[in-house]
Amino acid sequence: MLVVDPELVVVGGGFSRGGELLLDRMRAHLAGMCLNPPEVALSTFGEESIALGAVRMALDHVEQERLDL
Repeated sequence: MLVVDPELVVVGGGFSRGGELLLDRMRAHLAGMCLNPPEVALSTFGEESIALGAVRMALDHVEQERLDL
């Protein structure tokens, strides 16, 4: 985390079912590891976030390779 230093960590996919219990534990763990702990939040897409992320990556690839955007 120190190398990347994100401002926000979004938890999605199956992990999003862990809810606030999971987030509280992640926040506590990151607070002990990071100088500036990031905010930790649940994805609003829930379990669909992984599939939606994959679709977005595929669209980005098509735009870059085929449409030269």
